[in-house]
Amino acid sequence: MDTARGAAQAERSANQVACLRFLAETDEARTVGVISEGTGLSRPTVHAVLDDLLETGLVEAASPASAGPGRPARAFRFARETGLVAGVDLGPRGARAIICDLSGHRLGYAEVPPNTRADLSLIPQALEAAATSLDLGRLRAVGVGLPGVVEADGQLRASLAMPELVGLPVAELLAKEFGQPIVVDNDIKLAALAEQRGGAGRGYSDVVYLQIGHRLSVSIVLNGVIRQGRHRLAGELGAQRGMRWTRNAQRGQLVWSVRPTSAEVLSAAAAGNADAQAELEDFCAQIAGRIATVLLVVDPEVVVVRGGALQDSGALLRPLAAAVEQELVFPERPPFVASALGREAVVLGAVGNAFDRCSSAIYGVHGYPSPWAHITHEVERTTK
Repeated sequence: MDTARGAAQAERSANQVACLRFLAETDEARTVGVISEGTGLSRPTVHAVLDDLLETGLVEAASPASAGPGRPARAFRFARETGLVAGVDLGPRGARAIICDLSGHRLGYAEVPPNTRADLSLIPQALEAAATSLDLGRLRAVGVGLPGVVEADGQLRASLAMPELVGLPVAELLAKEFGQPIVVDNDIKLAALAEQRGGAGRGYSDVVYLQIGHRLSVSIVLNGVIRQGRHRLAGELGAQRGMRWTRNAQRGQLVWSVRPTSAEVLSAAAAGNADAQAELEDFCAQIAGRIATVLLVVDPEVVVVRGGALQDSGALLRPLAAAVEQELVFPERPPFVASALGREAVVLGAVGNAFDRCSSAIYGVHGYPSPWAHITHEVERTTK
């Protein structure tokens, strides 16, 4: 009896997902007949599903997009504005926040610098700034990205960038403040997830993400899932005692001679500055051995690299790919491609992770897929 009941519930959930996905693909109201044809479900089944979805508030009755003579048929639309899902990227230099509707469409975005130093108080500040006229009482889940080792329960275990937050049960504290589910993960891992789901790694299951910014960071997505490891240390290559990626690394921070930051060095190299090009080539030669080690252990399909503005990426990708090639014996190697999501990768990963991990709480429907295509669609790719 329990098996039969479980099968019936699974079928019911699958039918709800099918109807909701069909309605979510358009802003127009659709009749039962159109939904039935689009999903392959019978009209009685569609009627039953819509009754359930009307009760949850995910669907509302509306006038059909087009109606002929006579009494118009009932029509329904996905009420994507009834709930909100947010993501926050919190770091030592401030916070970014994004707010999406239930279809993953961006409704608000904000960047908030710290007053004196970054702390958890920046998260509600950033959300308020992104909300503008939105009602944050409609929040159904919030994803957060933090620099450092984040436990499965949302506690920050270690962080060079934000040591003042180490040991805090971040997810628990924020859940009490917002009264909604909170999911917290490492910022670089979330960036890798976003690139794999809707950025430069889209279409690949196994992705290595390399970020060259104030520090050098690596994260790995295998079979479409962030590789965490038993102690959530996967990708934390800087945690090896005595290891330095490069000569210009000081306590993990990259210090350049030609320009103050990695992005500025990259921009200068792309503009033809010989000193910047030489420093960048030397840097790539220094990190190539360790990148090659990662590639031989993971054997990914693609390496997504973020190092500065998209238009300058060639100045990094060419010497990096060439240096890594010198370290490898076998001819098979993954392509090196530029990040498509740029500085928004972490915050997009945070909101997408909230959709992934809190789907049932967000929709009240089991198995509804996260709207990654919409989440990543609106990134301004020319301003990375």
